[in-house]
Amino acid sequence: MTVRRNIFSYFMVAPALLLVLALGVYPMVDSLRLAMVQYDLMRLDTDGAPFVGFANFRTIFNDPRFLGAFLNTILFALIAVGAVTLLGLLIAQVLNLGFRGRGALRSLVLVPWVIPPVVASAIWMWVFQPERSPINQVLKAMGLIEGNIKFLTDAIHTIGPFSIPMMAVSAVRIWGGLPFVTVMILAGLQSIPQDIYESAEIDGAGAFHKFWYVTIPMLRATLAILVTLLFIGGIGHFEVNYIMTGGGPANLTNILAVMSYQQAFTQYRFDLAAAISSVILVLTSIVAAFYIRDRISHD
Repeated sequence: MTVRRNIFSYFMVAPALLLVLALGVYPMVDSLRLAMVQYDLMRLDTDGAPFVGFANFRTIFNDPRFLGAFLNTILFALIAVGAVTLLGLLIAQVLNLGFRGRGALRSLVLVPWVIPPVVASAIWMWVFQPERSPINQVLKAMGLIEGNIKFLTDAIHTIGPFSIPMMAVSAVRIWGGLPFVTVMILAGLQSIPQDIYESAEIDGAGAFHKFWYVTIPMLRATLAILVTLLFIGGIGHFEVNYIMTGGGPANLTNILAVMSYQQAFTQYRFDLAAAISSVILVLTSIVAAFYIRDRISHD
């Protein structure tokens, strides 16, 4: 009976598993294969696709643009994940309170979630237009700036790896990811028994102590999953940076996914694009491995 039940379970899971293998695992494996051959679309008819081993990886590692894109990817993921997690914690705490209009506010928070990234990027490109930007108009009215801030094209005012264009695209990424983070954390907050907070109040704990010693520990599993997913998504992110800046100006917002696209569909070097994609796969695998190790150590 148990064997038949297991066979039925595998049969029910099989369609989803086949889709994952066809649309997820196979492209990753084939990308690794492509990274090991010379696949220059402009020379494919004459040279073919000979095996070159790790030559493509040596090529991208010796390219200064790759190092810049690599650092930008890590920076972009750190800014987006850190900011969106902190904001999500704050907003979820507010939405977890009982007050009039809470349902409407919860619905409003979800608005960025239903806007496609392409549409959202187009809207934010208009918001960041120097001459028409409402942000510049407000800052001018407050007397904080005199000239217009070039949110997406300023390659001059930088502090180390931080630049105005990088902060602008990171802000859009944060805005788009905030609903998911807020909903996840809010679900975690609602699963915490109120008895724990009442016990903490009896022991004299204030609002901060309850947050730090009760809420954060109880949300640990939720935050671990959330941060892992956010880092994986941040490392492989593509849409906002490509649509809003194309990796510019001066490669200040160029990240690995955008560089991979440029190599494939601008330079027609699908082998180098596959090598860059393989680096993204390794980075996301490292993040996932740390999460799995953490979960095993706590189970």
